[in-house]
Parts: sequence; C-alpha cells; structure tokens
Amino acid sequence: MDDVRLLRVLKALAHPRRFQMIQEIASAGRELSCGDVQDSCPMAQPTVSHHLKILVDAGLIVSRQDGKHRYTSVNRELLAEVGALLPARAAAAPTRPTRRRNKKTSG
Repeated sequence: MDDVRLLRVLKALAHPRRFQMIQEIASAGRELSCGDVQDSCPMAQPTVSHHLKILVDAGLIVSRQDGKHRYTSVNRELLAEVGALLPARAAAAPTRPTRRRNKKTSG
C-alpha cells in the first residue's frame, strides 16, 4: 500500500463519527443497511450517506445494492493491512512530498 492510499484510509478513520460508524458496523457481525447505520449512529440521513461515501471511497466499507436497499460491511482485510503496516511505516524515514510549482501570473 502506498502512502497516498494509507493516508486516505487514516484520514477517513480520523473523523469521530466515521470511526464510530466503522465500530458499529463491525460489531454487528453482519451487513447493515444504511437505515441500520443511521439508527445506531444518530445523524441525519444525508450526513450518514456523506460519511458512508467517504468510507467506501477509502475502501474501509464494502457496499452492496439489493433493490432499493444498500448494505454495508467492514473491509476487515484492509483494516488488518493498515494495522500491520502502520508501526513500520510510522517508524520509517519520512518521504519528501513533491513540491508543486506555483505558476506566477503577470497582471
């Protein structure tokens, strides 16, 4: 896993609500519908959808459509990979980010 992907996953987990959602879905031991997630994490439906999208985009949540319902489950393999990678990656020498050149405009 490259640094960009690792940081994307960690950033998604860093938000307290999203971390709570991961915990709720994982502790259920089964797929949860979006309504189930909303019931377990009292937030408005658009907020739940927003956070679920971020978790899906990071790969932390697997989402499946069944008719009108969307079901989610935790990507346990990815969590295990991040858990195994993090100690070594945190202790490694930092990599320098590439510097973006600012284009100066004349005006």
